[in-house]
Amino acid sequence: MATDRIKTDPGFQPVMLAGVLGAGAPGIKFATDPNSPFRDGYSIAGEEAALAAFIQAGASEDDPLFDRYVELEDRKEQFQKMQAERRDRRGADAVVTNSEAQGIDDLGPLTNEGVDQMTIHTIEAHRLFQGRSGEPEKRLNAIIGGKRVASSLRTLWVLTSRDNPYADWALVRHEYGISQVQESLRTQIAKAEELLESQRKRGLSLSIVQSARPMTLNLGFRSPYGYAISMLIVDYDYFVRIQKTLQRKNLLSDEQARAVLSAMSRAILGVFYGTARFDKWLGRPEIRELSRSDWFSADPEAAKRIQFVVSTFGAVPAQIYKAEVKPSHSRRLINISEAERALLQQVGDQLQQAQEHGSDASASTGPEATATAD
Repeated sequence: MATDRIKTDPGFQPVMLAGVLGAGAPGIKFATDPNSPFRDGYSIAGEEAALAAFIQAGASEDDPLFDRYVELEDRKEQFQKMQAERRDRRGADAVVTNSEAQGIDDLGPLTNEGVDQMTIHTIEAHRLFQGRSGEPEKRLNAIIGGKRVASSLRTLWVLTSRDNPYADWALVRHEYGISQVQESLRTQIAKAEELLESQRKRGLSLSIVQSARPMTLNLGFRSPYGYAISMLIVDYDYFVRIQKTLQRKNLLSDEQARAVLSAMSRAILGVFYGTARFDKWLGRPEIRELSRSDWFSADPEAAKRIQFVVSTFGAVPAQIYKAEVKPSHSRRLINISEAERALLQQVGDQLQQAQEHGSDASASTGPEATATAD
């Protein structure tokens, strides 16, 4: 029977491909798919899989399957016309006229209504945002600033579009570190506000210090992470203001104020430097092409990229590789086959097994790729 010759493609899994046949043109049976663009459920992919051997053998007109082959070619042509019509109509509903549908082309991109700005009151917050260059003659080391880190974050964010698992990891690490810092900021601010409130209840109202000439900076970040940095800076700015209020109004000693301000700035800079380190190495020209597919690629360059990142950062966590844990913002848009998805899952499982046994070396599952983490 003709149906005995149906072979399924492992990359395509329509519902009941090998057993569910429907009626199309008179006397013609065909594979169906619930996601078919045709009303009768006709499956182009299913028929291509079913007729693969017949087509490869030359598609003889004398074969009983020839009518199915003709129907397949006709459906392909119909589908191409459907796609062309949809493109012409910009995907609009059938009740919309062509001219109305094409009007979407005249719609401009979204822009800001005005200029995004950030107001800073303290030198400490300004320095944390702008950073500091080194001065060898004064033995002053350079200090990374939020603006530079925002640039690093944008680079990492862009790298996520290449399906780079280490860029995902860097962003997840950054988000976690900043969330810990912000939780500490909120806790310290709440304690300070409680002290001020306790004085108010006693009859002493103390105002929070602010700059006589606050600085307003225009923002032009090109990634969501830049704005996250600005939110951190204004939180830190308020934290500094309220700590200095306590210091000036005899609710904290000079030493206590210095200690709490120093501890907070060190915590923030620790996150900043960790993020910048990922940007420094992942942004290298020979590493920028790193992607999840490198882990099952036969390309020697892919093996080199894996070897480098594993030796530099250690093995990427399996949850990151399998995208079970993802950054809040990503440009990762992938369209992969089921076979490729299965390979990604397999590599992720191998990474997880290696990490459970305390080994980073097996993270390099690509051909001839071995490395030892620092």
